[in-house]
Amino acid sequence: MRIISREPEAHMIELLNAVQDQLTGWSAFSFGFDKLMEHYRSEYQIKIAINLMNDLLGDRDGAIYLCDDTTIYVIAKGVPKPLYDKLVFQLRYLFMDDPLAYNDEGDENPDFSARYDLEVQWLEFMTISKRRLVRRVRQSQQAGRDIPKSMQPSEALAPAVAPFKASAPSEIASIVSQMATTTAMSPVSLHLRERHFNASNLHSIEQALRESDISSAIRRQPVCAMPPGSAARKVFDEMYINIAHLRQVLGVEADILSNRWLFKYLTQVLDDKMLSHLQARAGTFAASPVSINVNIPTLLSSRFAEFDATIKPAAKVSVVMELQIADVFGDMAGFLLAKDTVQKLGYRVCLDGVSDLSFPHIDRQKLGFDLIKLQWNADSDMDIRSEKNRALVEAVKRCGSTRVILTRCDNETAIHYGHGIGIQLFQGRYLDGLVNPQATVQN
Repeated sequence: MRIISREPEAHMIELLNAVQDQLTGWSAFSFGFDKLMEHYRSEYQIKIAINLMNDLLGDRDGAIYLCDDTTIYVIAKGVPKPLYDKLVFQLRYLFMDDPLAYNDEGDENPDFSARYDLEVQWLEFMTISKRRLVRRVRQSQQAGRDIPKSMQPSEALAPAVAPFKASAPSEIASIVSQMATTTAMSPVSLHLRERHFNASNLHSIEQALRESDISSAIRRQPVCAMPPGSAARKVFDEMYINIAHLRQVLGVEADILSNRWLFKYLTQVLDDKMLSHLQARAGTFAASPVSINVNIPTLLSSRFAEFDATIKPAAKVSVVMELQIADVFGDMAGFLLAKDTVQKLGYRVCLDGVSDLSFPHIDRQKLGFDLIKLQWNADSDMDIRSEKNRALVEAVKRCGSTRVILTRCDNETAIHYGHGIGIQLFQGRYLDGLVNPQATVQN
């Protein structure tokens, strides 16, 4: 059994992907040693713990992963519960004087360890692994990236957010590269499918993306004002990259949407390509109002500062920066810094990806968004008097009827529903047809 302390989170994801199709007998364990008192988190104590694990599990397929905060994970095959219980008992004994092992009443502290049956909990443990990787990368980024003076946060936000590193290759890129080059070292055959997007083909896809002209894959979709009884009137265009067309441009067979984590990394490259496309057309692209999708780190990068310098101050109010809800709530400090920065520069900010479940719990004004995009769901209850829809009506009132955009409107039913809960702004294929019925390219 390998012991991995270099980029352990990336290697955990690698092994989890490798065994996904053959999960029988695989399990994972976590040991929350980051919660130990400082005295028990010494290098000596942690080494003893790892040696103990290796003594008991060393002949199994899998690996032991030591994270920077001293949390330890184990992914292994063929570990019956009695053996796991024996391991936990011995480790508790090693740390028996620490409250993490036993509470004041002498009972076992459940935070000490957790066991995951990967046959049924693979997705849960994969999510834990991805979150740890993202957190690790963010911590590294926050350790030292310099932000241009023109993009410094306000005094109120500055103490709360660490600066970002300079624009050297990001750590996440090195992690992905490490995953690709160490695949052969995995104790398990990967049997990767050619069309599956994975770390092995990411490098070639990224290189092709950086070298290609993707302007033909860039689309515009109108956001329209359409109050009850009125015709649709375009308010602004969302500019985005059509992924299906992008694959054709790149000549890529792999479905780059099939791996959410790797695609998320790729969106940072797409941000750069979109900014380059717009920067080359700085005099014309904002002649009419537009919105673009960007990642939070992009807004805090020197690359965005370079883009911003080419946009006329008077045109910036016509540009909306769209941020995904998962990114915002996954990195609130980074979001607040980015939002504060770009709004000071003159841009507007929109929260995208909001569902009917999350919308009533979001305070647009307190978070500082100019707009919110609420996704239309064809399964929505059309009875406006239902409890769920009454909550949405109140949420629209708090947000402002001209500040909420109902998206994914593919038919007239979506428009009627939006009117019923008080919305006046819409986006989707149904609006595309109303605004440009002669269009030959479908969004």
